[in-house]
Amino acid sequence: MELVFNYIFSVGIIFSHVIGYIISALAFLLIYKHWNYIKKEKIVLFITAFLIYGFLWIPFCDYQKEAAEEMFTYLTSWLFPFVLGYFIVDNIKKEQLVKIYISVFVVVLFVSVLSYFGLFYERFIDMPLAIKEQHLQGNLWHISCGAMCVLLSCFTLIPLMFKENLIFKQKVILFLMTIFFMICLYLTGSRGYYIAGFITYLFMFAFYIFKTKKFKIPLIIFILCAVIIAVLFSNNKFMRDRIENTSITKEWSLTNRLEAYEVAVAIFKDNFVLGVGPRQAVRQIRYYEQLNIEKKDSKDGRHMHSMYFNLVADFGTIGFVLFCVIIFLIFKRLYISYKKEGSILALCLLFAWISLLIGDCFDTVLRGPRVAMDYFWLTGLFINKDKI
Repeated sequence: MELVFNYIFSVGIIFSHVIGYIISALAFLLIYKHWNYIKKEKIVLFITAFLIYGFLWIPFCDYQKEAAEEMFTYLTSWLFPFVLGYFIVDNIKKEQLVKIYISVFVVVLFVSVLSYFGLFYERFIDMPLAIKEQHLQGNLWHISCGAMCVLLSCFTLIPLMFKENLIFKQKVILFLMTIFFMICLYLTGSRGYYIAGFITYLFMFAFYIFKTKKFKIPLIIFILCAVIIAVLFSNNKFMRDRIENTSITKEWSLTNRLEAYEVAVAIFKDNFVLGVGPRQAVRQIRYYEQLNIEKKDSKDGRHMHSMYFNLVADFGTIGFVLFCVIIFLIFKRLYISYKKEGSILALCLLFAWISLLIGDCFDTVLRGPRVAMDYFWLTGLFINKDKI
């Protein structure tokens, strides 16, 4: 049953996070079958500690409904999918799940690219595919789509560079898919994930050169992507304006972020240990007034435009430390899986996490539901663990 749930999740999550909620929650009900193993899992313990801390905050929040919604999102985006993936220990099944997951996503992205260039509907069966010649969406928010494009490129580029005994056909497929995902990243228009992707690719290429002393693959990919993106850039007025007119003093999306960070710091100073509660920082109007900052977000604003500022303002030092421990454990376990078990897929995910943590300096994709669900599910799959 656990395997069936994972197969459904690998396909369904791409079409709706609601499917992710349902499947991962159903799988969580089977936790009793593996309790002796999962109760020893430190990542589960620290995620649970973070969740308990957040849920305990709810009765003391001014906006209890919003606080409860926020913690429900963390619960269903972090713990449930992680445990779902954790059930799978067979390496062949893991590879099958990833191949299915990537294959379905490729289809959605391909249709989205058609939509981007006006060759298909911008929305299809209520799926937002693209805003013509502005943002590639891939049934996500364009920023989330940017995060996913970097993730997918990690799962094609790392095997291309490090997996031994690949036949020529496999190398060509991985190479073309890598280029495709990088182009899709560019078409999202997510400047945060331009930065995250660029830095992550530099890390990946540096690691490859350090390990192999070879330059050919990184150089070819860099040149080809640069040429293609230059052509797309020169023929897309929206993208030219978006990049050329980027300004931290004149552009609303950037100035709004800087103002939110200033407010988050002020909240953190006054609530250093505990924070103000889940999804409460964005509603602290008095801090905006004290700093003479106009509250541009609607009353339904959800976050402070940075995962880290959002965490310290909402959850204080306690919540931020718990989060850091979770991330440390994830990196540690993925690295062990790569070094001791030779898991190339664990190495892919390790670099993908680097990109997400960089990208979330500018947004809060890791809050969930989508992207966070995907990442924690994949982490559950690929961390090293004893057979359960």
